[in-house]
Amino acid sequence: MRNFLIFFLCCSAKFTLAQQTDPLQQKAITLKRFMDKNHYQPLVWNDSSSERLYNKWIKWLDGEKLIFTQPDIALQEPFKNKLDDELNGGNWQFFKISAGLYRRRLLKVDSLIKNVLSKPLDFSANETLQFPFAGFAVNEAELQQRWKKYCKWQVLRSIADDNDSVNVSAADFIVAEKKAVALQKTREEKYIKRLLGDTPAEFETEWQDNYLNSIAWCYDPHSSYMNLGKKDEFETEMSASEYSIGFEIEENDKSEAVISFLQPGGSAWRSGQLHKGDILVAVKIGTAFKNITDISDDEMEEALGGTARAETEIKIRTVAGETKIVKLAKEKISNEEDVVKSYVLQGTANIGYIDLPGFYSRETGEAKAKGPNYDGCANDVSKEIVKLKKDSIAGLILDLRYNGGGSIWEAMQLAGIFIDIGPVASMKDRDGNVQFLKDPNRGTIYDGPLMVLINGASASASEFVAAVLQDYNRAVIVGGTTYGKGTAQTIKPMDTTIHPNKKYEDFVKVTGEKFYRVNGSTTQWKGVEPDIALPDMYGNEAYKERSAASALQPDISKKGVYKPFAALPVAELNGKSIQRVRGNTFFKAINNYADLTVQYQEGRTVALTWAAYLAQYKASKALFKSLDEENLPLPGHLAVRNNSFDKERISLSGGYSREVNDAYLKNVSADPVISEARNIMLDWTGKK
Repeated sequence: MRNFLIFFLCCSAKFTLAQQTDPLQQKAITLKRFMDKNHYQPLVWNDSSSERLYNKWIKWLDGEKLIFTQPDIALQEPFKNKLDDELNGGNWQFFKISAGLYRRRLLKVDSLIKNVLSKPLDFSANETLQFPFAGFAVNEAELQQRWKKYCKWQVLRSIADDNDSVNVSAADFIVAEKKAVALQKTREEKYIKRLLGDTPAEFETEWQDNYLNSIAWCYDPHSSYMNLGKKDEFETEMSASEYSIGFEIEENDKSEAVISFLQPGGSAWRSGQLHKGDILVAVKIGTAFKNITDISDDEMEEALGGTARAETEIKIRTVAGETKIVKLAKEKISNEEDVVKSYVLQGTANIGYIDLPGFYSRETGEAKAKGPNYDGCANDVSKEIVKLKKDSIAGLILDLRYNGGGSIWEAMQLAGIFIDIGPVASMKDRDGNVQFLKDPNRGTIYDGPLMVLINGASASASEFVAAVLQDYNRAVIVGGTTYGKGTAQTIKPMDTTIHPNKKYEDFVKVTGEKFYRVNGSTTQWKGVEPDIALPDMYGNEAYKERSAASALQPDISKKGVYKPFAALPVAELNGKSIQRVRGNTFFKAINNYADLTVQYQEGRTVALTWAAYLAQYKASKALFKSLDEENLPLPGHLAVRNNSFDKERISLSGGYSREVNDAYLKNVSADPVISEARNIMLDWTGKK
């Protein structure tokens, strides 16, 4: 009886302890166990990984150092090396303390911003702002001064952005200032409100999810936690039954509207002017642009989508920092025919040109019924090559710049249309098992000279294709070193043992495999280095995978058995290209921009008087003007036309279709990178 009593008391104590475990801690421990079981390279949780989680979390909360003060950080600092203990079942304290402190700080900062913007901002004082901030504010007084200077900067930037001439008179400046201050007040109010949520419970849920996301990020930048709603959003593409200008947006941590997805074949896709990561600044409502912070959800839906065809003008800020206006048409995308377009670069010889902004598959029920070879971008590229061959092209340029990836199956197929037979890559799982991926189809579509254009924004599947063709000596790779993502992710229920009939509410996008080149090396972390390098606006290290502290390191795998083609005359072609690029105005401007971005990351001094700020703004605008293809000397422009097959069809079309085609031809003809690519191709083929 006594032994039974002891057993009962012990079980009761364990049951009580289990009841007292924090629900978030339970989820966090489950997530850790899931990741340890499923991730390609499980993380060893110790003081070092604890510090990684702590740093990521603090950066997530206050990356710009405008919320916390040094005393706030001092309250959280003792947990820096203890978070691994919490994930192993220790006393769960950090999230409660940190999230509670963060909510109080947001409320405090909300009042602080309102106080700053309720009084006239003095633009006569000879002040400057050092940005980004090197550390957290010492106290409340310094934080208030920091916000005052930050708001002055944003107001000046808004005035400059809204006035094309930027030569604003003293009287006009007063009017512009009032408008810009009101805009800044609205922007910051919406920012704080979004962070706080509508209720304390909503705030708690949102930031619990963010904390779980931080834990997943510690394993690698592409692993993430997602609740059921986020999972559905991730897997749901834009509706093809409604009219749309062809892109999706999502908020970043600064409450900015970021372009997150381009609809294949949509208006934004075909324009060639928008890319993933661009920030939507304003939309033209009626006859005037309206800042994104002032647009209601209904106005946004009407402007970007809806059920009627119309044209929309938007103002965006590119990843590079340039502000520009783009005109797009809302279209009904009922199918994805003619997503890929091909063009002919004319001259002493015809050179084919195909732009592929992303990899896609048509995963319709009808397509899937045909088996795994359902039509996608690889099939569409094949069709365009067939058209181009009728124009007797001497070479082909495949443009994968800004291509953020997509379907790896399509990448395999695309690489396969240029090689006859053999492996295209290998895939290694967490247990070290290596599986070689082979060209799924025998034969080739095109055997002539081939060039692939890449840059720092080319990632994942686009890197896959570039690497295959480089290793086989099948193509000359031209441009900038790619992003460096060589991993594959799957979405699974967050459970260590999957129960088929269980309804899950928590999911994880987890990195389970790594891709390797046929030569045994990897694109992970390193990217694909071009055979012929051109100055690249996205060449900065800050844009690359390796800039993330949790990025998986490169290693070596098994080399595939493959037969590369004869070596290409890369050295000779590179030497001639260097001579041309050295004296090119556009490429000089790219190098200047690259130098400027490095300076900005290290810290810049922002002038806070109108005259001084205007001088800085004009200098920046002049730099972007030098990057604008329309301002380049006429010799840099190419003669470009549609392929002969499409030319007749387009000549019979009218309205917006003709406008889009003409605009795209203009963009291609004025692109210095395409111009240099053509020159390299002519050097290669001897057709100059």
